[in-house]
This record gives sequence, C-alpha cells and structure tokens, in this order.
Amino acid sequence: MKKLFLAGLLLAGASAQAQSTTEVQALTRRLNELARDPDEPETEVRAQLSNCHFTEVIRKYRTDGSSSGAFQVSHQKNGADWAVKSDDKVEFELRMGVEWSQVTALTYAPAHNEEKNRRYYEIKITRRPPGKSDTTTLEMPVYTSDEAVVRDLVQRLEKVRRSCAAKG
Repeated sequence: MKKLFLAGLLLAGASAQAQSTTEVQALTRRLNELARDPDEPETEVRAQLSNCHFTEVIRKYRTDGSSSGAFQVSHQKNGADWAVKSDDKVEFELRMGVEWSQVTALTYAPAHNEEKNRRYYEIKITRRPPGKSDTTTLEMPVYTSDEAVVRDLVQRLEKVRRSCAAKG
C-alpha cells in the first residue's frame, strides 16, 4: 500500500512538472505571437523562459543586403545579463535577462505608437538585485488592444515566477 501511494505521488509530481513545462511553452509561444509588430516585419521581440530565468531578445534583421563588421558584447552579473551583437544578417540584437527570484513586480500598462496611431500594451518586469535599493525594468510590447489578454499573460507569468520562488 505504501509503495502504491509513493508511486502515485511520484507520478503526480512528474505529471505536474510536465504540465508546468507545457504551460510555460504555451505561454512563451503566446508572448512571442503578440510581441511581433505587424508593421515592422524586420524586427522581432521574443521571450525565452527557462530554468527560472526570463530573457527578452530584440532583433532587427538587415533588409538592404548591406554588411557591417560583426561585434558582440555581453555582461552577466548578480542574476541579470545582457548582450548586444551585430553580424551579416542581424543589424542589431539586444538580449536582456533576469532571474525570476529577483523580480519584484510584474505589471502592464497601455502604450501608444504615435506614428502608426495604434494602441498596444507593455508588460513590465521589475527587478531588484539582492541587497540593493535600485531597480531596473524590462518592457515587452504586446500588440493587442484587449486588456483581458494582457492581464491573463501577466497572471500566467506571475504563476511561473511564484513556482520558481517555491523551488528556491
């Protein structure tokens, strides 16, 4: 009986982990769908969620066939990281990451593209490094006018953040 109970607990835990992984993949896919600006196909904004780390990548591809000298600069310290690069295909790439354990707030706010006269939202991820009083905020555009969709995304991100806090 004890063995059966223990096996059931192990299976439930494995099932919850698989479901959690599936949920994170679905959330990442949805974020990436909504982060693509239909008016700027040469630019992409992507989220990556893995191992209790959130990364945002902003990449602008070359469209004119020109090439430039390649460069890459990166920095990683105290649970946050960033990198900038350029090469023959990518005009500019900025990568910013943060450990969920350092995120103090997940919010969203309406935004407006004056040039295109279009409303959208920005998800804001606020980080405070341990032992510091200053904060930094990553902003990720979400191209929808439906606040309920954005609220749901932020709630799902909060669930991921909390699950990472429970692990640590």
